[in-house]
Amino acid sequence: MARRTVIAAAASLAAVLAVTGCSSGTGNDGGDAESGDLRVWLMQDSVSEDAVAWLEDEFAAQNPGSTLTVEMQPWDDIVSRLQTSLASESETPDIVEIGNTKTATFANVGALADISDLYDEVDGDDLIPSFVDQATLDGKTYAYPLYAGTSVVFYRTDLLEKAGIEAPETLDDLVAAAATVQQANPDGVEGFKGIYFPVVDVHGLEGWLFSHGANYAEEKDGAWVSGLDTPEAKAALEQMQTIWQNSALGALDAKETAGNPWVPYNNGEVAMFSYRVFAQDSISPELADVTGVMALPPVEAGGESHQFLGGSNVGIAAKSSQQALAKKAMKLILSEDFMTQLAEDSGWVPGNTTFASAIPDGIVDAELQQQIAETSALTPAAPNWAIVEGNNIPVDLYSAIAKGEDIDDVVTRIGAKIESTLNGD
Repeated sequence: MARRTVIAAAASLAAVLAVTGCSSGTGNDGGDAESGDLRVWLMQDSVSEDAVAWLEDEFAAQNPGSTLTVEMQPWDDIVSRLQTSLASESETPDIVEIGNTKTATFANVGALADISDLYDEVDGDDLIPSFVDQATLDGKTYAYPLYAGTSVVFYRTDLLEKAGIEAPETLDDLVAAAATVQQANPDGVEGFKGIYFPVVDVHGLEGWLFSHGANYAEEKDGAWVSGLDTPEAKAALEQMQTIWQNSALGALDAKETAGNPWVPYNNGEVAMFSYRVFAQDSISPELADVTGVMALPPVEAGGESHQFLGGSNVGIAAKSSQQALAKKAMKLILSEDFMTQLAEDSGWVPGNTTFASAIPDGIVDAELQQQIAETSALTPAAPNWAIVEGNNIPVDLYSAIAKGEDIDDVVTRIGAKIESTLNGD
């Protein structure tokens, strides 16, 4: 499964809020033409060439006299390019793929059309719930899930067995297992640690917050209020701090190093690591048969965990002059044929999880990925959330906790930064 990195400066993200000339999001007038030419922006590594060819050919077949052209876009600088293009009637693509946590920002400034009326036609109840929620503002939905990439916990079944440990069933069990297997060090590896646990893997860590029922912030009476100074958030941070203090490797590793967590795993330096599913392709053949996989455990045994899910939504540009045709294309994108081919070719969890069984076999099975997607959670659907991420405020939070700073002091300080940013102009 391909990887992708979105790099955008906070200034560029803030500029999205100043998109000029965008409509209220109801769609361009005059969009009921029976034929026309659609431009669709999809991102590199999102969809295979075969899936693109099917979409273009099927749209043309179903809509004689019309064409659909997919234009693949690089992730680098995509935010500023969308900002410019979506604000122009002459330059805008008709349909765009947007990172799931950026969707609320674009919807809020009116860059995306309200497509709530498509919900039933695209089997909305079968779409990844957290993605739909992220794209829904004031009761109107502006985008639908295209695909997602799940995260899982990889662990050495042989080392846990030698240490007398069962696979963790709760987050407390995971904390204890990391410490116990480290102390046992069954293979006698110098410097051995229980788990690879870098702070820069923010999205992996967010599952601990979400599973406790916490989040960075929530909207109350029209303002965004920090969600960190709560018993639930503090419980999650206490668990993570225990791991960083007692049984973690690489807490403060740089992003480049942390992006290859299978390296210390393959070297026998750790018994566990958490990462996106595509990491399974980099686990050494010698360890494949002794590698177990699980979702991040829940707080209570038998409960549900809620992990962050990376991925993309797809929506119709408000400035598009082909609203009716674009809705027809959206139905094809979210159809069984396209979703199935997307899953088969790219290995992503399709936006409609009903078709997740098409994901190719690997160390991580399709059923587990589907379950993770259906119970996933996302960061706050706040227009300024992209600025919070761009300013690395979540990284600052976890770095402070990893360094052993007082949790009450940290959540007060970081919470204030989050509130200031989310409520800023």
